[in-house]
This record gives sequence, C-alpha cells and structure tokens, in this order.
Amino acid sequence: MGEITKAKINLIEGTIELEGSESFVTKYLNEFKEILRKPESKKREEITPIIEMPPTEKKTPPKKAPIKKTTSTKKSAAKISIERFDIHGNGDIPSLADYIEEKKPGNGNGNIIAVIGHYITEKLNQESFSVGQIEYAYKMLKIKRPNHLRQIMTNEKNNRDLFEPNTEDSSKWQLTRSGEIFVSEQLPAES
Repeated sequence: MGEITKAKINLIEGTIELEGSESFVTKYLNEFKEILRKPESKKREEITPIIEMPPTEKKTPPKKAPIKKTTSTKKSAAKISIERFDIHGNGDIPSLADYIEEKKPGNGNGNIIAVIGHYITEKLNQESFSVGQIEYAYKMLKIKRPNHLRQIMTNEKNNRDLFEPNTEDSSKWQLTRSGEIFVSEQLPAES
C-alpha cells in the first residue's frame, strides 16, 4: 500500500473526512468542490454522494460476537422461612385468631397483614414484624396465603402506606402511623 493522503473539511461542523490514496482523495475533493460551487438549493439535493473506498483500502468490520439465544424462565420467589411467635395469647392478650375476629379485616391481604403486624407490635410489644411471622400467621389461621407475599407487602406499602420496611433492618417491617390508626380506630369497618 502506498502513501495515505488525508483531507478534512469542516464548513461549520458539516465535517467531511477522507483518507486513502492521493487519487482517491483528490477525486472526491473535486466532487465536493463542484457541489460547493453550485447555488444553495442544488447543493442540498446533491450533498449526499456515495463514497466507496477502493478495494485495497476497505476496512473489514469488526466481527460481532454471536447472538446468544436466551430462554425466558420464570424465577420463583425466594422461600420464606417461618418465624414462630405466640399466637395463643394469655389472660391479658387475646389470641391472634380472636384478634382477627374482633378486627374483621376482610379478605384484603393488606388489611390482614396490617392486623397481624398490629398484633405483633402492639399486643406482643415487639418493635417490628417479619415476613416469616406473617407467613406463620397465615398458616396457623388457615387463611389462604398469597403466592408472592413479599411483593404483596411491597405493593400494599406503596399503595396504602399501612406498613413499611424497618430502617435499621430491611428484613423487618413496622406499621406506619396511618397503619396503627387504621387497625386501632377504623377496624372493624362499620357495615
């Protein structure tokens, strides 16, 4: 391969760059000079000439990595470990079943979780509750548990602000002030 000649034209960032043999660069420079000499309206019509590199100077495009086919697989939710707590109560504290019966949260998972959380934090005097405790309560009360309990809790947190993740321990949850008010003052809902 011979000497490489370069030409660079800017015309206020309309930039044209040519690189190749002297005859190649000269040929296209002359074409661009002709286009630039024509009146403005004709320049726009002819401004896109196709430039082909001579065969000796064509660069081969980099090889692309083969495209990997991915199969979509459903990812199952992480297993929730059951965390036991006292659901039976004693003389001063009602059982969880009695508390659910008293509060009548209905079938909505957000309401049920809020009542269980309220029982754990207010009646059992714990600072927070966990998904494992909610799981345990659903099983012990024989309530149909939603398939994606963590996601249900996150959705309910975002939609109704009854409970939120604990700031110190993200595996724990706590009732918000609105959740406390909801369970203690608004349940059971008046018919």
